[in-house]
Amino acid sequence: MNILIIAGEVSGDLYASYLVNAIKKESPDHVIYAIGGDKLNAVADTFIFETAYHHGISFSKQFLNFKLKKSLLNALQTTIKTYDIDQAILIDFQHFNDLISSYLQSVSIPIHTFITPNFWMWKSVRLAQKICNYSEKIICIFRPEYDFYKSLHQETYYFGHPLTDIISPPESPATFNTTHPIITLLPGSRPQELSLYLNVMLETCQILLTRYPSLTILLPISAKAYEPIIHDYLENHQNLPITLSYESSHAAIQKSTLVISASGSATLEVILLNRPLIVLAALPRFTYWLAKYILRLQLPYISLPNFLANQAIIPEFVQSDIKSNAIAIYAQSMIQNPQKYTSSYFIVKKCLILQKNVYKHIGYTLLN
Repeated sequence: MNILIIAGEVSGDLYASYLVNAIKKESPDHVIYAIGGDKLNAVADTFIFETAYHHGISFSKQFLNFKLKKSLLNALQTTIKTYDIDQAILIDFQHFNDLISSYLQSVSIPIHTFITPNFWMWKSVRLAQKICNYSEKIICIFRPEYDFYKSLHQETYYFGHPLTDIISPPESPATFNTTHPIITLLPGSRPQELSLYLNVMLETCQILLTRYPSLTILLPISAKAYEPIIHDYLENHQNLPITLSYESSHAAIQKSTLVISASGSATLEVILLNRPLIVLAALPRFTYWLAKYILRLQLPYISLPNFLANQAIIPEFVQSDIKSNAIAIYAQSMIQNPQKYTSSYFIVKKCLILQKNVYKHIGYTLLN
């Protein structure tokens, strides 16, 4: 078969690349066409269009991004006219799902969904039903997501979270350097997230540096394109002992005494690697106002670990509470006693791990 895989952003691009490898391993004759980022580009037979680094988290950046939508639609049309596509796999491309699915349906290409947007967290049946209407199969990566969609769509499946295939659990108990602490900063994979989180993360580290003169700071860069932006932020913090990393964030997380992360799938990576974690979660002001007062979205917890566990497993600082002094106080306590703050991680892990070879099951289900 000729398969078109479309991933909207950096995390989806990573998950999609592993899916391609699983498909190729089981069925080497399948040809993969891809829209996404660097990871998909590296494994697809034909890479068509880059989307992963143009995404935002605000209403205007996403919904009103007409230029990206037009370019994406043109790329899709060219692909369908040039290649004989048998089916498409759409991976969490919120605000673009309607555009993509409408066009693919208009040319009679079957669509499968792997990883849905966060509608299941909001319990929005109206928005979820749109996904059900164009998806022949839906592959979920969280148990609550599966329970929600299974009531709406008969061909809904769940095999566990794909990170459990990507990350090997530590073989021995975690050890932490509390005398010379290492802090890893994960400010997100979008420029808008950098503007929301990176300054306050660096200010927090400035405070901690006075307490820990031998502090080391690791900052993995999710894309080469973001390097100039990050250097602009670092101009005001030239005394901080920061090491920029271009490799996978896994290595930096494993070395860490503490991780300070934007809300997102990276938080689950930290949980699986047994590292103390602080999560920051914010939206641009107008988008936050829209979500709170117009859409009236109310979640008991914002970070995925706390949401899945339905309890405060990790500290999360949300919107106006994201202040460097408050974060630094909590960070110091976590550095002094890291084991205390990882002791409940098993609750979150139970929500993620169902079986081995998650991608093998996902690939087989999507193609049969």
